[in-house]
Amino acid sequence: MPLRKEPLPRTAGILTFVRAPASTTADLGEGHVAVAGVPYDMSTTSRIGARFGPRAYRETSNYYAPHMESRDSGAVEINSRERVNPERVRESLRDLGDLAVYAIEWDKNRASLRESMYQIARTGALPVIMGGDHFITFPLVQGFKDAVLERGGSKIGYIQFSSQLDLGDEDPAWGRVWRGATARRILDGGMAEARNMVWVGANGYIRSEQWEMARELGLNVFTLADVRSQGISAVARQAAELAGDGCDSIYLSVDLDVLDGGYVAGTAAPSFDGMRNIDLWEAMDVLTHTKVGALDLCGLNPIIEVDGLGKTGQRFGVHLILRFIYPRIMGTA
Repeated sequence: MPLRKEPLPRTAGILTFVRAPASTTADLGEGHVAVAGVPYDMSTTSRIGARFGPRAYRETSNYYAPHMESRDSGAVEINSRERVNPERVRESLRDLGDLAVYAIEWDKNRASLRESMYQIARTGALPVIMGGDHFITFPLVQGFKDAVLERGGSKIGYIQFSSQLDLGDEDPAWGRVWRGATARRILDGGMAEARNMVWVGANGYIRSEQWEMARELGLNVFTLADVRSQGISAVARQAAELAGDGCDSIYLSVDLDVLDGGYVAGTAAPSFDGMRNIDLWEAMDVLTHTKVGALDLCGLNPIIEVDGLGKTGQRFGVHLILRFIYPRIMGTA
């Protein structure tokens, strides 16, 4: 029995996401949301530190821990007027801990992440993965598709929120294991067809060969200018339609570098002209009601976060995940 029955302060307790039960894949089934961390950042070409992302998200998620406590009457998201039901959250949310990673053995690491995602997704639970740098997405998409195929599906779509296209092949210094090749590996590996791959929020400078590749293949790229001119809700709806066309499910990947560095400074390479934080929240409000069957959140580097900004990246990331999973948990998706 627990040593303490009284409510815990935010600084106490076992470190899980929003104090969800620590679980294994054996505990998962349809209707569960399975949160897991991937503390890996050896494929980044700039500031190392994203490996601390999963722990930072869990630590900061204690701010929302009352959402799960039975003594609490719940909370209301004031803009939507939707109530968070603590009982529903306790029934649905599970924390699987961190997936096994192998920092300098990429082939072993890729196999581990692929198998881990497969084992989670095959249960019918909704995987929510906290990174880690963005290259982890490539094997996670592989594992997710494996599970979709096993469960009788045939195709998946892919949506990426990122400042970059990640369509590179080999970096002169870093070789083939680098975050700039994430979407290229997914495309070349046949995990998703080109017509079902969508990029949202690309901004700044993109290498010309990657842009030409996107144009030649007719890839679906919504730039920051598109988001501003069309509005994020319209773009998110189009992204879901394109990625989901003829597909059984969609994998959604969010790299925090898509946001302006003024909102989230703690990334490997902050953008100086990115999306607004509220744009990304609004996109979650749209995408949670679509075919999206898995989410990863990459790119947070909490060890360079500026304390004077109130650890904005960690807090933003936790809120973003809750924004996506709560409609699923509450049955309003």
